[in-house]
Amino acid sequence: MKRNVMYFISNFCAVLVVTGFITMQQTEASSILLADAAAVAQKETILSHEGSATVKTIDMEKGVVKLAHGPVASLKWPAMTMNFKFIDSALIQGIKVDDAVTFTFIKSNGDYVITHIKSSQ
Repeated sequence: MKRNVMYFISNFCAVLVVTGFITMQQTEASSILLADAAAVAQKETILSHEGSATVKTIDMEKGVVKLAHGPVASLKWPAMTMNFKFIDSALIQGIKVDDAVTFTFIKSNGDYVITHIKSSQ
């Protein structure tokens, strides 16, 4: 009888130890996954870019301004003319065609979106 009790206790302890190891491995794996997710989130931090340009057209209905901008060093872009979206029409208030401007923009959902624009005049 003593032998059966000892056998039961030793097997029970073995099961507890194995369960503890499994739980620790799952916790470590979860920690690694969380760390990986944090690293990806840091890489996807929104980068803003700055430029200077001349306003060519403004379409308030479409929320688009066409700018002939100089080189954008942070993107290694040469000077070119292109459309930028703006979400808040208040940004464009006071800006007119042919104004020289400085502007800040981000890439959002495949579009370049102005976050700040100021007339140099």
